Amino acid sequence: METYDKLEIADQFLDAAINEFLNHGRFLAALNLAAVAEELYGKYVRILQKKDAFQENIENAKIIWQAQGEADLEIKEWKKIANVYKNNIKHFNSEADRFVDIEAEDQARLAIADAMNNREKLERIESDEIKSFTNWAQEYVAKNVHIEGL
Repeated sequence: METYDKLEIADQFLDAAINEFLNHGRFLAALNLAAVAEELYGKYVRILQKKDAFQENIENAKIIWQAQGEADLEIKEWKKIANVYKNNIKHFNSEADRFVDIEAEDQARLAIADAMNNREKLERIESDEIKSFTNWAQEYVAKNVHIEGL
C-alpha cells in the first residue's frame, strides 16, 4: 500500500481535466475531473482559513441575487445550486436521471477555472497543462468576451 498526497491527486485530476478538455473534447469527463480537483484543493484552502472558489462563487451569486431583489436562501440551497451540474452528471437514481441537459463545454471550462483558482491559492507548481489552459483561456476571452465601451 502506498500513501498519496491529496493535493498531488488534485494536481493529476486537474491536469487530466485540462487534457480531456483541450485535446479530446470530452467535456463531461473534464467537468468531473476538475470538480473533484476543485473540491480537494478547496478543502485545503479552507483548512488554511482562506476562502475557496466555491465560497467565492456563492458570495458572488448572493450579491447578484440580492441586487435583483430576491430573498436570500439557506446555505444548503446555495450549495445545491452551485453543484447542480456536477451532481446531475454523476447521480443516476432513477429513469428520470438518465439524461441531463447541460452546456458541457461551458461548465467544464468553469470547473477547470475554479480548480485553478484554488490551486493558485495553494501556490502549487504550474504544470504544462495549466500553462496550456491559461494560454487557451486568454485566446478564448480575446475572441469571445466583449465588454461594452471597450
